[in-house]
Amino acid sequence: MNILKYFIIFFFALSMVDAQNIKKDGKVITSFTKEQALEMIKARDAQWEGKIEKADSLIASQKVVISDCENLVTKLEESTTVDSLLLEAKDAQITLLKARDEANEKLLKLVEPKWYESTYIWLAAGFILGIF
Repeated sequence: MNILKYFIIFFFALSMVDAQNIKKDGKVITSFTKEQALEMIKARDAQWEGKIEKADSLIASQKVVISDCENLVTKLEESTTVDSLLLEAKDAQITLLKARDEANEKLLKLVEPKWYESTYIWLAAGFILGIF
């Protein structure tokens, strides 16, 4: 276990020593001239400009997507209000139809003939009175 521990420490120490060297065209460079430093800075800035342009285009496209989503949300809110109004109107219509149905049932009870309005009873009464 100790051997593995020392190996890991030695490996990290060796990698840190090797990582300190900067190589250009296969040569280890210890110092840069002013022109080389400016060239590296310009190359870094050019990379960042490309990344910034991509980020700006992504931000613009996301703003368009967000505005479309906001428009969709407002349309959905409007449709929910319309749907709720329709639901309330349908509930009112259902209650009116139930009341009309009850009124029609009462009218049917009034229209049904009574026992004394039966023609058979009057026919039988006529025969009986005719016999006497």
